[in-house]
Amino acid sequence: MIRKCFLLLLTILPLIHASGADSFTIFVPDKTDQQLLSVHVTPSAEGVAIKQGAPFKLPFSPAGTAVHPNGKYLIVTAGDGDKTAASSLEVLDAGKLRLLSTTRLDNPHGYTSVDRNGRYFMIVSYRTGAVSTYHIDEQGMLGGKAFSMKTPKPEAHCILTTPDNRFAYIPCVKNNNALFQYAFDQSTGKLSPLEPFNAMPPAMFGPRHIAYHPDLPIAYFSNEQQLGVSVYNIGPDGQLTDRQHATTMQRRSPFEQGKRDLHASDIALTPDGKLLFVAVRDFNGDEDCVFTFRIEDDGKLSHADRTKVGDIPWKLDVSPNGNYLIVSESGANRITIFEIDPYGSLSPSASIDLPSGATDLSIVTN
Repeated sequence: MIRKCFLLLLTILPLIHASGADSFTIFVPDKTDQQLLSVHVTPSAEGVAIKQGAPFKLPFSPAGTAVHPNGKYLIVTAGDGDKTAASSLEVLDAGKLRLLSTTRLDNPHGYTSVDRNGRYFMIVSYRTGAVSTYHIDEQGMLGGKAFSMKTPKPEAHCILTTPDNRFAYIPCVKNNNALFQYAFDQSTGKLSPLEPFNAMPPAMFGPRHIAYHPDLPIAYFSNEQQLGVSVYNIGPDGQLTDRQHATTMQRRSPFEQGKRDLHASDIALTPDGKLLFVAVRDFNGDEDCVFTFRIEDDGKLSHADRTKVGDIPWKLDVSPNGNYLIVSESGANRITIFEIDPYGSLSPSASIDLPSGATDLSIVTN
């Protein structure tokens, strides 16, 4: 009897794994039609079902999204231009949305995030290096500006607080190549430069986006110009110390400002901290791909696989249960969902065409 029950359990476990337990919704800004698209994803034993929901109209042309840590709110922003705005949305059942508030922002911005406690909305401008934090109330609505400053260099590409919410880093790409370090005051939303201020990445690496190890004090940066990933220890004082620089592929030609060739883009980790993904965009060829790295017990990386993907992979994200990698193939106007096997190989499971190329997306569990 025990053996029969064990065999039955082995039979139904894959079905449980592939059921709606990993069901989620992808929200994608649609700049062309001034709306937010929703894509509902439901894995099952037969495969991955993907369905587009009704678009949600916005009072501006959206470019970026950020999810509140509680998963109940979504903040959508206009692009990195002179007229900037943000809307706070409540995520209802089945991925439906309700507009809570719309706020004009004082500074242009590009990348957006929410701190770990969900009290501050953070923005940084690629064009100018302007940085601001805004209050978020308990109902998910945006309030006034809490703090603002400017980085010493432009082409600032990201801002994201550490898992303990005590520090934040702002990387700069291309010839501005820098990695600025800040202490984050969770009670005021203020950022204060650490000393030393710049972690000094190697020349022409171009740190772009950040991901943090779920258990270890380690930060990973995708390097736009070096086409790889850098591994940094986070010290008790927030200072970064580089441990490893993992490469993916060689550039075809030396970097030249204003000339597009190969550029790394986003970075993503599985929730268990076992696998890391980084995308490389090929603007003049067909080498667009996602590299997979295994994360060793000490946090260092070893190369596992390379997967060719559609044109210009811009944004990466991992499904809540860590079973799928979502890739926005912005040049192909498409999102593709890849199944992740335990060794890091990627297999395309489903895709959906979009009205325009998506350079950002957010995932919310259903």
